Amino acid sequence: MSVPDARTQLGEAVRAWIHMDNLCENHLAQAANAREKRTAHEQEAIKYIKQLNYQGTTLQVSGATLELQTKSVAAPPSWGFLEKEIAAWGSKSGVNAAQCQSLVKWLHDHREVKEVEHLRKKGSRSKTPSRS
Repeated sequence: MSVPDARTQLGEAVRAWIHMDNLCENHLAQAANAREKRTAHEQEAIKYIKQLNYQGTTLQVSGATLELQTKSVAAPPSWGFLEKEIAAWGSKSGVNAAQCQSLVKWLHDHREVKEVEHLRKKGSRSKTPSRS
């Protein structure tokens, strides 16, 4: 491929990437806004379901059948969580603190890390911050 052809194709690829990146940013913002509004409407509906004592009732509306339920949502494990809980487990099971710290360090040093090449957009006109 000649240099002018490569430059032309680079320009097209960059323009296409910028268009798709802007599209992704806009969709992320729209999705975040929709999730916020959905949560607000859900909380409002739950308030009225409880107020009307409809907790065991199935609500049928156009497009959906709804029931009030409870679910457990576990927080994803974080390094802070692991450090705290491994230390607590160690003290409960007789493992010394140095060994617990060694385990946390080993886990941290051996976690999977991938390096990938990517384009970083600077000076975006979008209101959504670009991801670095």
